[in-house]
Amino acid sequence: MKFSNFVRVHWAAFRALLVLTVITGLAYPIFIWLVAQIPGLHDKAEGSILSANGKPIGSRLIGQLFTDKDGNPLKQYFQSRPSAAGSGYDPTSTSASNLGPKSIVDTPADPA
Repeated sequence: MKFSNFVRVHWAAFRALLVLTVITGLAYPIFIWLVAQIPGLHDKAEGSILSANGKPIGSRLIGQLFTDKDGNPLKQYFQSRPSAAGSGYDPTSTSASNLGPKSIVDTPADPA
């Protein structure tokens, strides 16, 4: 391979890199952001943030309970993992838990 051919091939690869960087790194994200600003999509795209005293405190979509009035899970909804945030679903103090909907918790008084 001659030096001039080497330079020509690498110059073409560099131009392709620049073009693809502009398309996938700038144009596409800006286009998707603009689509998300369409009325009706804006609230969903921004994460459904709840505010108190002008400060964001969480999302109204985190830790929703999909249960009927008796506390039974509704079959038409995906059942999320139980919250490790004390009693109920407190989005300001969420953390990880390895418990699932049917987990058995061993206690000294009631071993499984």
